[in-house]
Amino acid sequence: MMKKWLLVAATSLLLAACGKDESAEQAKETAAAEEQKNEEKIEKETEKESSKEETSKVELSQEEMDQLRIPTVSIDSPYYEKDLTEQELVENYMDETGRIYFSLTEEPIRTIVSSTSSSKVSNITNYSDVFINPESQQAYQLQNQAERDQIYKLILANQPTQLQGTDPSEYRTWEQATNLERGMMQMLYLVGPTMNDIKTAMDRDLYDHPAFVVGQEELEKLGAPLVFAPAPQTPLDYELFENMKMVQAMWGQVGKFENPAENKAEFEKVYAQARQETNNLFARINYALTEDGFSE
Repeated sequence: MMKKWLLVAATSLLLAACGKDESAEQAKETAAAEEQKNEEKIEKETEKESSKEETSKVELSQEEMDQLRIPTVSIDSPYYEKDLTEQELVENYMDETGRIYFSLTEEPIRTIVSSTSSSKVSNITNYSDVFINPESQQAYQLQNQAERDQIYKLILANQPTQLQGTDPSEYRTWEQATNLERGMMQMLYLVGPTMNDIKTAMDRDLYDHPAFVVGQEELEKLGAPLVFAPAPQTPLDYELFENMKMVQAMWGQVGKFENPAENKAEFEKVYAQARQETNNLFARINYALTEDGFSE
């Protein structure tokens, strides 16, 4: 279809050239040159389309497909079976710094019951320092100290304007960070490659490429309401928590976007907004780490 359209366009150009005060021989030479030029253009366009089609239809092994996914850690049921009151939680589990923390092996999702004059209210809360999907029993956790060090340094390097030049010693350490701050840092490290894979595919117009398809699937899963972020436990945590919920929802919108290849302009807007707000989290966490958190 593209070839046919280009040939029609070429013919129009030739007819326009022949309408001038040229000799028949000159017109013939001009037509030949234009024909050769357009044949070369058609060949290049055909090669480009063929290359794009071949790249889009590339088949990957299961192992290669798995490597495109956001890595997670499988866990046993993260739910603690017994309900707790707020008083029990504080008395039995709050440490000397004011932190409530459970590792993934300690069933970190707890049901906290608070009473009002008329009824009881139950809140299901994640007291670990990682994002958890209890339905799939997967946790978004970095596996080694090198990765944690890398994202912590990257956060410190992304200083907002008002903090330009702040010395690293003025920031709280990873160990002093709240559960939510640590969870958000880990998530930024893990989601970055997926966001970049989608951007690369968009730039090359490869919306059918496995990296793009898998990337959308992963962001849709991550944006699901059932994925629990670590609970906020300080006043600044509550601000970060609201920012994180907003960005998490944006990831879900990128993942759930239907037929992006047919709605490129709109998809690009959705993606660009999600990417910008994801980048903004670096500066927000940077700022939070200069403020008082849990005292050690």
